[in-house]
Amino acid sequence: MKLKYALLLLPVLSCTAHAGYVDYRHEYYDDGRNYDRVYMSHRFATGFGVAVEAISRSDDAQSNSAWNNMESNGNEYTASYQFNWQDLIWQPGIAVETGDNITIYKPYVRVQYNINDHWWTAFRYRQEYARRNTEGKDDRMVYRPEAWLGYNVANWMFELNGIYKIADSEDLYNNKKEDYEYNFRVAYKFGSWVPFAEIGNVSSGYNTTTTDDRQTRYRVGIGYNF
Repeated sequence: MKLKYALLLLPVLSCTAHAGYVDYRHEYYDDGRNYDRVYMSHRFATGFGVAVEAISRSDDAQSNSAWNNMESNGNEYTASYQFNWQDLIWQPGIAVETGDNITIYKPYVRVQYNINDHWWTAFRYRQEYARRNTEGKDDRMVYRPEAWLGYNVANWMFELNGIYKIADSEDLYNNKKEDYEYNFRVAYKFGSWVPFAEIGNVSSGYNTTTTDDRQTRYRVGIGYNF
């Protein structure tokens, strides 16, 4: 039971020998920006898994209107391998994000420990190497450790996530090469369906590198396990 509920919040880590997952998520920021995401993943009995994520946004002219003149905001493709060792769930993998004039390579290692039937915790270390094809923009490396703490009771699932980012060559936030995020998520499972809502604290989407402005990010969505 503890493995089943812990991994429902982390669809790439399937608790069955082979399983699929798909979800839709809408995202809204304090400054009025709207984003939408469709995500699909599948893990095979061998432990190998693949995932694809498509992101869109409302156009810049009316970004504060949801689903308005939707534009592509990039795609992400992930390949990973999952196995158990020393009472831990290990998952090395790599994600590749593509967008306008940029490709970001994201190799990572993730480890999860299920404390008991209710509590679980996880850690992931990821590097993000951005190849940018825009004139005047150099390539960039960002180092990104992050941690989760989760609690599951009955059909309810709660998750707290913290992310810390360190760049090697340029400022990320408030004239520093560092940034951070917090995110809280609650989900409820009924049958194969998992509706969820999230609230997070992130740096501002505008002039982020030179100001200490932060904003609230809201997410709502629904997932389906198959």
